Amino acid sequence: MIKLKAGRPSKKDKAIASVQKSHGETIRMNVNITKSLHRKIKQKALDEDTNVATIVREALEKHMKK
Repeated sequence: MIKLKAGRPSKKDKAIASVQKSHGETIRMNVNITKSLHRKIKQKALDEDTNVATIVREALEKHMKK
């Protein structure tokens, strides 16, 4: 017997679909970090004439390539 779905994708289906979407799309992500780490990231951004988002994005991309 085949089980019928209610027509809504499951959480797993949604997660798989979101991973398979275009890599060009962006989302907003919130994380909790210590104040001291935030200060270090902010200072690095100032030293490199960039912004915090770029520093964090590049660090995450570098980490994911490992």
